[in-house]
Amino acid sequence: MTVVINMAKARGIQMDKIRAVRNKELVAKDIEFMRAIEDGDTDAQATVKAKKQELRNIPQTFDLTTDTPEELKEKWPEGLPKE
Repeated sequence: MTVVINMAKARGIQMDKIRAVRNKELVAKDIEFMRAIEDGDTDAQATVKAKKQELRNIPQTFDLTTDTPEELKEKWPEGLPKE
């Protein structure tokens, strides 16, 4: 008996995992941004703002196209901690 994996659903599940970690990172960046505001550090604010936008863009820009479930499990955005 051969098990057939629905790759479209598998990609959705993997993206949900990525989003969960991304959301935690966004919360951490919110804290960094608030500290930069308190310190009046506009350079840090700009840096954090850019990183937050990168994180927000992951679902639209990160390609999860693979041929096998094993390859899909290994796909993870660079710079995003893998949990």
